[in-house]
Amino acid sequence: MQDSASIKSMLSLNDYYRRICFGCAAGWLNLSAEQVDECIYHDNFSALEMPFEYWNALPESARQKLRKRFPVIHCGNLLVPGLTSLVLSAGRNIQREFVRTCSGILRNLAADGIRYGALDFSLISVLQDEAGLKTVSDLLRQLHPVLLETGMTLLLPVRLPLPESSLKERLTAFLRAQMISGLKFRLEIYPHEMNPDFKPEDLAGTLRLETRSVLFCCNSDSGNRLVRAHLIPWLRYFALNAYPGPFFFGPLSRNNRLAAIESESCSKLIEEIGKNR
Repeated sequence: MQDSASIKSMLSLNDYYRRICFGCAAGWLNLSAEQVDECIYHDNFSALEMPFEYWNALPESARQKLRKRFPVIHCGNLLVPGLTSLVLSAGRNIQREFVRTCSGILRNLAADGIRYGALDFSLISVLQDEAGLKTVSDLLRQLHPVLLETGMTLLLPVRLPLPESSLKERLTAFLRAQMISGLKFRLEIYPHEMNPDFKPEDLAGTLRLETRSVLFCCNSDSGNRLVRAHLIPWLRYFALNAYPGPFFFGPLSRNNRLAAIESESCSKLIEEIGKNR
């Protein structure tokens, strides 16, 4: 892989930063649907990630307001991640119902103008389980027709840092083996679990080529805050293929103790990055 230090010879970082979009991952904040409004409407946020259960509960007038405010909207999870993982060990009838449910959700999202949705199969764990991996492949193949029908892209969440460095190649191999063009990754990045001198290319390899959503996560209740040093290496990494975003922020905080404050801090961070390129 080309070193990200050479990015300036390939693409102006000034131009790149102007094109990318940032936003809030509403479902990641551990808040009720009624509490997320004060976290998502910040001046520098032009994208929104919201789980289907939140989106589906909104009246059409509220959906129209969000579509007008945010040019980019992703569905954070079609279904609760715990349920998605459990279906791998369920019977055939339950799995068929799972596919029918997901297909209906994908059609509903496409009708609302949302083209990206995530399904969390706990893929890293599944890579260690041959039977589970086969089941995931079977379910994805059954969802392929509705992805073609709707033009939707299905995102598979991947948590970084990985428990083993070799997993990044296995993830890429798995994705490409499915031969589904509408299947990509959502990278969930935990900067506070990385060494201060981390290199994105060492942690993620070429996963950037198959990524359509990036989420920066932190536990605000533990005193963690996202800062410029956490983001800049990743922005340079994704600039290598001119990835336009979205980049989402997920400052986890229970009962809205800090989520609104930290979401505003993330918005100010975007402004800071833009001024100090």
